[in-house]
Formats: sequence, C-alpha cells, structure tokens
Amino acid sequence: MFWVWIGITVLAIVGLSVFAGKALSKPKGPISRERQSQITALKASGALGHRKSNRN
Repeated sequence: MFWVWIGITVLAIVGLSVFAGKALSKPKGPISRERQSQITALKASGALGHRKSNRN
C-alpha cells in the first residue's frame, strides 16, 4: 500500500508540473488590429526609422 501512495504522489507531481509548464509556455495571441494599425502608422511616419528591420 505504501508504494501505491508513492506512485500516486509522483504522478500527481508530474501532472501538475506538466500542466504548469503548458500554461506558462502558451504562445501569445495575435496582435490586435488597433495595435497593428498603430505600428503601421509609426512605420509610415518614419518614427521607427532607426530600427534595422525598417531600413530600406
């Protein structure tokens, strides 16, 4: 009976660890349209010209 409780405890700990890992590593959702339009406006105005990704 002792080993059964040890097994259940180990499985519970592993299960909680996997659940926590998946919850913490979820990818962020897509950028909202409002935020995307703000970024586009900044790029068009030249405000982000110092960024390497925005250079021509």
